[in-house]
Amino acid sequence: MFGRRKREEEAAAEAAREAERRALFAKLAERPEHICPFLGLEGDRTGYVDGVSEDHRCFAFGDPAPLSAEQQTRVCQERGYGNCPRYLRGVLVIPTEELEALRRPRPMAEEAPPPPPPAPAQRRRRGAPILVALLLLLLVAGGVGAWALMGGLAPVANASPTPEPSLAPSVAASESPSVVPSAPASAEPSLEPSPSAATSGPASPTPEPTPTLGDRFAFYEVSVAPGQYVVFSFDGSGNVDDTREPSFEGFSFARVEPIEGADGEVYWVTQEGGLSGWAYRYPDSGDFRIRAVFRSTSGERRSQYLEQDELTVLPTATPAPAP
Repeated sequence: MFGRRKREEEAAAEAAREAERRALFAKLAERPEHICPFLGLEGDRTGYVDGVSEDHRCFAFGDPAPLSAEQQTRVCQERGYGNCPRYLRGVLVIPTEELEALRRPRPMAEEAPPPPPPAPAQRRRRGAPILVALLLLLLVAGGVGAWALMGGLAPVANASPTPEPSLAPSVAASESPSVVPSAPASAEPSLEPSPSAATSGPASPTPEPTPTLGDRFAFYEVSVAPGQYVVFSFDGSGNVDDTREPSFEGFSFARVEPIEGADGEVYWVTQEGGLSGWAYRYPDSGDFRIRAVFRSTSGERRSQYLEQDELTVLPTATPAPAP
């Protein structure tokens, strides 16, 4: 008896937690697409204000963490928040169902139940032509029988052989289009969702495992979201001599190396791809990200994103996994 009461109390508590969780993610799903779902207020997990606020907090790790003004405006309230190191680490511990709600925020209103299938109407439409065809057959057969009984078939020599052959084609012609109408073929697909309702677009980068103690640093990698960026090139003396503004339709990644230009700024020079030799500079190039890529002893790839203040400083040592 006491065991059953305990199970009932635990079930009720679990149901309450589940309802609270669903309410939280339903509220987060109402946000605009450019607002990070982990952005909230110190006293309100689902609240936020446009622009910079001292009350803004990051909930990517559960406990609210303060945010700089630059982080709030350039990352948390921009479409490129999916490249934020905090976001990428936070989603690793989010259940799949909740993660999908965070990645594709949308109103979570319950869909109206689909209309009942028009099967009875189809059966009535199909049954009517069949009934008409049967009545025609009975009328024709009755007419032929009456004609025979009244002596119409007595003079065999003058009997025309055409009535019977003409009867079969006329019946077949009337049955074929009426018994198998074309309308049901188009009615069935109308019950399925239209392909045009599906949304499409560039997929977000898949979060990678975080490096652990013992992993070996491999290289730096630049990560850009869909959009337009500014890249720089240098002359032989390390001075900037040209700029370009490439646009990306999807997320893109390339190996980079950090250098210090003649102007004392840190540049991340691309080592591969169509922009090889061109460099990114923070913050003038746009909302790009740099991550350190590691390899485990088994060869598995792992990575961690650098903080924004690390993008303007030339690394002086080989990166190590974050504790």
